[in-house]
Amino acid sequence: MRADSIRHLFVYGTLRQASGSPHAEWLHTVARQKGRATLAGRLIDLGSYPGLLPAMNSNQRVIGELVELPDDASVLDQLDRYEGCHPDDPEPHEYCRIVCTATDEDGVRVWCWTYLFQWPTEHNKIIPNGDWFSRD
Repeated sequence: MRADSIRHLFVYGTLRQASGSPHAEWLHTVARQKGRATLAGRLIDLGSYPGLLPAMNSNQRVIGELVELPDDASVLDQLDRYEGCHPDDPEPHEYCRIVCTATDEDGVRVWCWTYLFQWPTEHNKIIPNGDWFSRD
């Protein structure tokens, strides 16, 4: 899969449609909502937002949404700026954008972008159910 052909984004925190953040509102005006999806991984609580970590076993899933991105490179550029991993942002970046596969509501695996947390996590709580919206 060529990275330049990826047209979907998996969002799991402040970019989810119901988060109420201005960035989520912007994203959902420029991209098409595809629905609920899951991704292999673990979610950590970083206070006002979550971080995605790789799964340690096959049972660990993160709950989020898939959005279909427009054929406009400036959208990913804006998202990278929001996530603090744009080439203009100072290193080390808190997140990096990666290609992965998510599973949609129909059980179809979809190639997509998502943002992986990169900083140390030994003091952060894992969200056991993998859903930022129902973490409490």
